[in-house]
Amino acid sequence: MIRLECQFQSILLRTQVNVKVFLPNPEDFMQPVTDFRKRYTFSPFKTLFLLHGMMDSGEQWVENTSITRIAQEAGIALVIPSCGNNFYVNTIYGAPYSDFISKELVGFVRALFPLSDRREDNYIWGISMGGYGALRQGFIHPEMFSKVIAMSPTSDIEFTARFAYAMGVDPEYVIGSWKVLAGSELDLHTMAENAAKEGKDIPDMLMIIADQDHMVRDNTRFRDCLDQCGFHSEFRTYPGDHTWDFWNRHVEECIRWLTEEK
Repeated sequence: MIRLECQFQSILLRTQVNVKVFLPNPEDFMQPVTDFRKRYTFSPFKTLFLLHGMMDSGEQWVENTSITRIAQEAGIALVIPSCGNNFYVNTIYGAPYSDFISKELVGFVRALFPLSDRREDNYIWGISMGGYGALRQGFIHPEMFSKVIAMSPTSDIEFTARFAYAMGVDPEYVIGSWKVLAGSELDLHTMAENAAKEGKDIPDMLMIIADQDHMVRDNTRFRDCLDQCGFHSEFRTYPGDHTWDFWNRHVEECIRWLTEEK
């Protein structure tokens, strides 16, 4: 993969932001090259946006998984931002991380790199807190993404807020008190129910969870919610826990799911 490290001044976040972009490399290395500019001129790539979890950054996707090798084989570009512990929402203190992902980040990478803007060529995938962010983007902007993957997602935002506080991360200044989250615009169950009432064509969704994960029950409840709403989703459970080792074991499976025809 061609690896590009980007740092730019975000207009929405009012701060410097780090983003990693990976583009599939040309594979015909044995062919003679007379014009290197043409060699590195690409047709727009299918694009996968990857969201990290709490207490992580985008670098963990690269360090702890085989995602770059498998994406190279599949011909998919990767966009990996680092967004702190902000749940990928427009926070109550004014930092619009949700808008940053869907508007500024997408606009930035598409302006600079050969990335497709077609819905069917764009996917979003998150782990843990990033799984929540990916699912939420799927409900808010179903016109942007054709498929969503959520590994061990924080599907119950009220429980997650309390759990985060116990871990030493105070989410009150990001998403508010856990006491008011259930039924709010940050509640995935409420978002799914509203999307069903409005007849939204949301992306296909794949959820993968370990059987020993502390959020397996919440994920099961959310799967049932999606089923009741009539949305197309897949839910897969495997032995393991809430670890990068577990998530990495299923990276290739997820890429296959993204690239398979409906």
